Amino acid sequence: LSGKKEKIFRYDRLVDEFVSLNSFSSLQRMKTEYPVPTRLLIEDVLAVGSVQDAHIDQRLRDFYLDSTMQVLLEDVHNEYTDLSGEEKEIFSVFHQVKKADPSFTIPFMYAQISGLNQSIVVGDSLLGISLDKYLGKDYPLYKKYYHAYQRRVMDRSRLVPDALFFYLSHEYPLQEGRVYTLLDYISDFGKIHWVIAHCRNITLEEEVGFCEERVRWFRQHEAEVWGHLSGEGLLDSSDLTMIRYFMEPRANTPYVSDDCPDQIGLWLGGQIVDHYMKRHPDMAIGELLRMDDYKEMLRESGYHPSDKKK
Repeated sequence: LSGKKEKIFRYDRLVDEFVSLNSFSSLQRMKTEYPVPTRLLIEDVLAVGSVQDAHIDQRLRDFYLDSTMQVLLEDVHNEYTDLSGEEKEIFSVFHQVKKADPSFTIPFMYAQISGLNQSIVVGDSLLGISLDKYLGKDYPLYKKYYHAYQRRVMDRSRLVPDALFFYLSHEYPLQEGRVYTLLDYISDFGKIHWVIAHCRNITLEEEVGFCEERVRWFRQHEAEVWGHLSGEGLLDSSDLTMIRYFMEPRANTPYVSDDCPDQIGLWLGGQIVDHYMKRHPDMAIGELLRMDDYKEMLRESGYHPSDKKK
């Protein structure tokens, strides 16, 4: 961290200074002190052009001076006067991972306003958090653009787990050059969520953001869903469309049944890892994060919900 305080840098305020005051000094700081966040914001997140474009500064100002953006900026300013709680939680987890795996890099973290684009931006030793994507599931503007199941994860309570999940997934990725299956993906996601829950000392359900009603459904139907996935050979499927079906937020999972909640893959993956770690209590989280033989993990976990007596 090169001696810097463990803070989420308020890059959003620096951009706001440039926009609202047309501040040349703020613009210079954006370009010289924070060149990577600035390039990512302009080229990838907002996609308003290249940092090299002749009129990119004015284009950036115009984007944020839009009336809708001005409302967003004001509401973010009011909601996020202080990020010390989030900072403490995120850095606590990062330090636990660093202790378990000295090669892990704690990133430079910053906040931004993405214009309702990417929630989290991850790069090498870099983690950007878009505060405008975490204003609460009932935030009026969200209701115009997002379904209820999408708004569910657009709450301040999801800022910390999202930041941790996306950065750890970036640092401990599935290796390139292999074909991955549904079992690999649910176990890999489950592993990252398990580590975060463990480090934060909360339940897996809390960490993933599953309400009691969804957890109840998952527990009641875990055996039949697992039996269906394994019996139909779906755990060995590498069809990414089908894999996303079980992993991503959506209205429900009719592939299983009309009343099956979404993201049941995350639930099942979490159960596999939880069973595995109960059988391997001495395994360090650094070792777990580097593990990627998920068939072996499943074998050694003793997880067989289809064998449970109802």
